[in-house]
Amino acid sequence: MDLNSLNETDIIEAALFLFDRPVTYHELSEIIQKEENEIERYIEELRDEHIDKNNAYHIVSLEDNVVQLQLRDEVAPHLHWPFIKRSDVPRHLLKILSLIAFKEYVLEEIVSPSKLQRIFGKRVSQDIDELQTMSLINVTPKGNKREITVTENFLNLFKFPHDSDKVKIAIQRGLKDYAMSQLQLTD
Repeated sequence: MDLNSLNETDIIEAALFLFDRPVTYHELSEIIQKEENEIERYIEELRDEHIDKNNAYHIVSLEDNVVQLQLRDEVAPHLHWPFIKRSDVPRHLLKILSLIAFKEYVLEEIVSPSKLQRIFGKRVSQDIDELQTMSLINVTPKGNKREITVTENFLNLFKFPHDSDKVKIAIQRGLKDYAMSQLQLTD
C-alpha cells in the first residue's frame, strides 16, 4: 500500500484498530488534522464501507462523539480462544505475564507456580488460573514440578513474532525503550 494514497477514512480506521479503548472525535480530529465536525462524516463512510464489505468488525458509537472498532457479535463464537483485548488483561496479570515471557525467552529459564508465589505472594495461584482461562499461559507437569509458558495466543495478543529469537529481541528492545523513557522522566 502506498502510504501517500491513504485518505482520512483509512487513517481513522487504522487509528481505531490500534486503540484498545474508545476514541473521541477530538482525538481523531487531532490525528487527521481536520475539524471535529468532519469526523462524523468519515465515521459514517467507514460504517457504510464495513457493511458493504460484510467485515468481521464494525464501528460502534458508545456515546456522543465516542466510537470504537469492535468485533461483530456473530463472529466471536467462532474464535478458538476467548476473545480478549490487551486492555482486558488486568495490570497485576500483565506483571506476571511479563515475568513469565522474560524468563522464558530472554533468560531461558523455567517458571514454576512456586517461583511465582515467592515473587507475587499466595494470590498468584488464582492469577495463574485466570491466565490459563484466558489461554495466555500453559501449565505443564514436568516430573514432580509444573512449568509455565506463554501461549501462541499471548504472542498474538501482544503482537509478538512467533520465532523465539525474534521474541527475545523484541522483549529486550522493549525493556531498553522502557528504561530509556524512565530515564528521560527523571532528567
